[in-house]
Amino acid sequence: MIITLTSHKGGVGKTTSAINLAAYLPNESALDHAGRGVELTGRSGLPFRVVGLGQEVWEEHVVFDSQGRLHGGDLEEALEQSDLLVVPTMPDYSEIRALARFVGDVEEASERIKATRHVGRDGTVAARPAPYRVLLTMVPWWENRVYCPGRAELEEAGVPLFDARVESRRAFKQAAAAGVPVSGVKGRAAQAAWEEYRKVGGEMVAELAGAASGAGYGAASGGTSRGAVGR
Repeated sequence: MIITLTSHKGGVGKTTSAINLAAYLPNESALDHAGRGVELTGRSGLPFRVVGLGQEVWEEHVVFDSQGRLHGGDLEEALEQSDLLVVPTMPDYSEIRALARFVGDVEEASERIKATRHVGRDGTVAARPAPYRVLLTMVPWWENRVYCPGRAELEEAGVPLFDARVESRRAFKQAAAAGVPVSGVKGRAAQAAWEEYRKVGGEMVAELAGAASGAGYGAASGGTSRGAVGR
């Protein structure tokens, strides 16, 4: 399984999401195409292997934390080589407007891929771009529990969303400072934060299992993976 995290701008929780989704999945790895994975190496609290550009990957699953917004050929390559694109965004309206432009880029790139043909052993088959889903992150607690701005607009526009969303919590800063996933931080708030990513991971696995016509990737329990992540 190859999961690519990309976003329309920085500061939306992309790397945080990559780390915690890598921790959720078994035998997980995440590639750093920009070669910045060295920033996370040596952190014994990460329950997966960190790899960078050009390093060999043997894990069953890969989480790829892209360097910012993908576009052009890089975006098409990600859509061709990934099983799913996860696009984190904050839920305020200015972020949603910026996201809309990126979603347009993704859909246009997907259409270009669909228009291409690859000849396989069984004849000519159409290329299939990876699906994408938007993940609402850094949601203020009062919006998460009452009303999340922008969500209804995205749903009305037909943008695929994760049902789960990630609340803004200090536990994520504590986890980053300690060099661990949020599951490695003590406290009720950290447990709630980890549960949110467990829900996101569950949706992700369920979607890919369905796409594989029932040949699912299996349920995963967090904190037992041996993969890698970069940023």
